Amino acid sequence: MVSSQLRSPAVLHAQSHIMAKEMLINVSAGEECRIALLEDGKLEELYMERTSATSHVGNIYKGKVTNVEPSIQAAFVDFGIGRNGFLHISDLMPSYFGGKKGSNSIEPVGRKLGRRDRPPIQQCLRKGDEIVVQIIKEGIGTKGPTLSTYLSIPGRVLVMMPGMSKMGVSKKIEDEQERLRLRKILDGLKPPKDCGFIIRTAGIGKTKLEIERDLKYLARLWETLK
Repeated sequence: MVSSQLRSPAVLHAQSHIMAKEMLINVSAGEECRIALLEDGKLEELYMERTSATSHVGNIYKGKVTNVEPSIQAAFVDFGIGRNGFLHISDLMPSYFGGKKGSNSIEPVGRKLGRRDRPPIQQCLRKGDEIVVQIIKEGIGTKGPTLSTYLSIPGRVLVMMPGMSKMGVSKKIEDEQERLRLRKILDGLKPPKDCGFIIRTAGIGKTKLEIERDLKYLARLWETLK
């Protein structure tokens, strides 16, 4: 969005005096875009995107099943970028099981159904079915991207997983006292019924208000996405 407005390398400097936060945007038209988020003068997040190496990983699409292959328990999905994506049965949420084995299971975050507890993919999907997918791995050569119906939508503090249940703390947060503090905060929140959440390492030291604000933002985002 930025590169279409700037013709040459430039820096936009936007500062909130109240929150002591800054966003620095550096753009080389047609080459690279860099965005840095600073808090109290310290770098918090850095995003870089090169035109020649644009990644689709994390993007969410509404696609259509073009073929189902029982021999490899996978389906191929056309979602509009020119190459069909690959969706394995292990990345298909129970909500797509269509009344088959495990379809009533709402998985808690971090605990997907095992392969043996899933029905054959040919009983779940058919050619022409519409499906919402997220790219989890770029394609290589003639191979299309790897897809999943387990959506993962990151906020600043939380990661939202629609269609899953419960809330958890990232395993990367190792300090036991901090884990207990964050767990207590999570237990006091009211997440949407159809979404699970995991608190990221960025949640270390954050207040209940900050975490709750991120949860509400993600909940609104999911409603818009739906």
